Amino acid sequence: MKKLALFLLMAVFTLTPLTLAACGNGPVADAPEPAAPPPQEAAGAASSDPAPAEPEPDDDTAPPEDDEPEGVPDFALRVSDFLIEMDQDFEYVRAALGEPLAEFSRPSCAFDGEDIVFDYPNIEISTYPVGDAHHVHTIVFKNDLVRTTEGGIRLHSSLQAVLDAYGDDYEHDSGMYTFTRGLTTLEFFVEDDMVTEIAYGFIIE
Repeated sequence: MKKLALFLLMAVFTLTPLTLAACGNGPVADAPEPAAPPPQEAAGAASSDPAPAEPEPDDDTAPPEDDEPEGVPDFALRVSDFLIEMDQDFEYVRAALGEPLAEFSRPSCAFDGEDIVFDYPNIEISTYPVGDAHHVHTIVFKNDLVRTTEGGIRLHSSLQAVLDAYGDDYEHDSGMYTFTRGLTTLEFFVEDDMVTEIAYGFIIE
């Protein structure tokens, strides 16, 4: 019996490492760890999922929208440091220019009803009612001490000076040259190639 036990003990110590591994006693100390799946395999495992939506670009990187180019500014008359705009509430004009020399009403040429006219030393401003307010619709030059804002034209300027300043995009009728921008007009009445009347206007629709 002692010989049989000794024989069995020797048989156990003579088993190879490969045999021990095959019996499920764990990996051999020198055996390499199983390699992790390559990155493309990991990505492939998730490839059946729908692709995530692309993020919206930041406002700073997004291409600018095609805005309509800005047009030429409407006609307006600068008096000192104040710009009188067409269809402007007259109370802003009064606050900037002060009280007029006179104020009166007359039948309107622009609409049914009466204009309220405000007389200043070099210009005459006609207004039309908008609710409880009065808005500018015509500015007439009274003398050659005031010039147009855009071209520097005044009474007694030449027709050529007008055309040089404002171009040939005008309507002509019986000596009146009318230039239009948006809902504003600038009119020059010309006699013998000389400007005798100048008026800014607003087109009341």
